[in-house]
Amino acid sequence: MGVIGLGVFGSHHARHYAGNPMANLVAVVDADPVRAGAAAAKHGAEALSDHRALVGKVDAVSVCAPGSLHQAIATDLIAAGIHLFVEKPLADTAAGAAALAKQAEKAGTILQVGHIERFSPAFRELAGRAGKVRAIEAIRHSPWNGRSTDVDVVLDLMIHDIDLVLALVRQPVVAVEAQGIAVRTAFNDAVDATLRFADGTVARLSTTRLAEAPKRTLRVTDERGEYLADLGGPGLTFTAGGTSEEIAIAPADNLAAEIAAFLASVRDGMPPLVDGRAGRDAVAVAEMIIAAVPTGPAAQALPMETD
Repeated sequence: MGVIGLGVFGSHHARHYAGNPMANLVAVVDADPVRAGAAAAKHGAEALSDHRALVGKVDAVSVCAPGSLHQAIATDLIAAGIHLFVEKPLADTAAGAAALAKQAEKAGTILQVGHIERFSPAFRELAGRAGKVRAIEAIRHSPWNGRSTDVDVVLDLMIHDIDLVLALVRQPVVAVEAQGIAVRTAFNDAVDATLRFADGTVARLSTTRLAEAPKRTLRVTDERGEYLADLGGPGLTFTAGGTSEEIAIAPADNLAAEIAAFLASVRDGMPPLVDGRAGRDAVAVAEMIIAAVPTGPAAQALPMETD
């Protein structure tokens, strides 16, 4: 295994590979030689500064570099026959994500996309219980941390909920409405969006990276009642007919589960739960939302918090 990009999340990837008996972490890559050297020393790996130097050394790689670099890095490594776990977003454009998904399928390489909430025990329990979905409300509010400033908040944070919504509804998006505001970056830092699907399902998503406190909830209404998942808890409540039921959810390490699934896919040649097509579809909808945000003097500022 190799890991590219040793920021906060890349460092966690390296730690998990180093401690997983299914993997042998042999190299880490970062543009900062000090950071690469520190991670290499910690895990007994080789420190590199160029992702292309991994060719011939590894079977599979986690790409945890900034999202704007994903397409260029992944293109090189897929061409070399290396299996990839690419952190979200798969690419920073819909065309780029589609190209990577197609390239991996043609090359026969595993391409897993890091939509970690698919491995949340609260979401997995909800997805297994919910019937025909009628409405969804997703809230993802995070305090400013200075990371992922190279992409819009829709590609940074909202894309998690886009992926969850697409996994639950499994219908084409037919209409998009959105509002957004840029405060700390050149991109939207807060966005509210409404997605309307071909079967009439409506999903409302609210995301900001400027919140005072973190909040990650998913409210799903089906024909029987309403599920409310606390993705940060984790927790899950089902309400119907005025009665609420707390569903027991065991805490789990979502990244450990995600990495174990990737390693199993590489070992067995089985398609990953979140493959290149899922990553492609999430970026395509993200691009639709970004395009729907009004710009210029008529754009409306969003509140930074919602109930």
